[in-house]
Amino acid sequence: MTTPMPRFAAAEAPDEPERGGFLRAVLGRVRPRLLLFALGSLAATQLLGRMQFFRQTRFVMPPDHWKTSLLVESLVIAFVVMAVVIADEAVSRGARRWPTYLAAVFVACALAAWAQWELVAALGWDLGMPPAVRPTQPLLVFFGAFLYSTLACCVYVNLETSRSAAQRMHQAALGRAQSRRRTLQSRLQAMQARVEPQFLFNTLAQVRELYDDDPAVAGRVLDDLISYLRAALPHLRESSSTLGQEIDLARAYLDIMRVRLGDRLRFEIDVPEAARSARMPPMMLLPLIDHALVHGLQPSSDIGSLAIRTEAAAGRLRLTVTDSGVSFLPDSNGGQLENIAQRLTALYGDDARFELDRMRERGTRATLEIPYEHADSSDR
Repeated sequence: MTTPMPRFAAAEAPDEPERGGFLRAVLGRVRPRLLLFALGSLAATQLLGRMQFFRQTRFVMPPDHWKTSLLVESLVIAFVVMAVVIADEAVSRGARRWPTYLAAVFVACALAAWAQWELVAALGWDLGMPPAVRPTQPLLVFFGAFLYSTLACCVYVNLETSRSAAQRMHQAALGRAQSRRRTLQSRLQAMQARVEPQFLFNTLAQVRELYDDDPAVAGRVLDDLISYLRAALPHLRESSSTLGQEIDLARAYLDIMRVRLGDRLRFEIDVPEAARSARMPPMMLLPLIDHALVHGLQPSSDIGSLAIRTEAAAGRLRLTVTDSGVSFLPDSNGGQLENIAQRLTALYGDDARFELDRMRERGTRATLEIPYEHADSSDR
């Protein structure tokens, strides 16, 4: 009697926060643009202060006023910027947004008011204020700094919130696009998986019938088919091919079928050399040829013809397959033709065209049109 082995579920343990991680994260948020913003704010406040005092002609500016003003504004801006950076990191870690920013600005303004008062006293600068009201100078600095810093912080938070929301929407859009791309690839592979076995089974069934009539010819056809499959199978699961590759496979297949059908099959392929490098989905042309042979030529004892022509112009690649029979009737419900239409819709949407037409004279035509894209162009 064997004892069942216990099952273990492997799970990743959450990473423990490193010590000092908050401080390193805060320092990582200090960007050159913040320093430029601080210097710009300092220059703007100094300029506005000078303009205000120049308008008040009866007010005599103390000799040390410019130094005191520069010190106060530098300390306020530096403290507030660092406080907002710390609040940014705290909010990103789950702290409530507005209480965190308001508390950070409040503490920064209070520290700046205290620091400037102590430095001015230590340096012995003249504030130009009566001794009776001089102790109120830190409160005036605090309230003025808190008012303007709060307004600036509100603008900053709203801008950052909008930027973060736009970034999240962009990331979500990228995620949806990648998901749609994976879904599309799965759909195309499923459709392609239905096309390939049907094509191969039809070919093998034709070889089996040929063995009953002429084993020697059947052997040659089977050798040609093996050579064809060696060239074709490595590309069957690829999501992209070229017109040249598809034409070469079609020509090899028609050579095999001409041995099978003899003089009953005549075909013509007209492909400009410049168009051979155009991108084309794999397994689009071969099912059309196979459908034309199975439903048009083989049921009849007459001589049949097949013409394949391509044209690349005005950013479009047009491929037509014309037969002398009734293969491509507009009301045809062949499974191969339905798969081609579905794959074209999945790949190109409304930018592709697949039409079946009855010719004025004898014969029918299938037209496949897709956007022209050179094989050397990037897929991204």
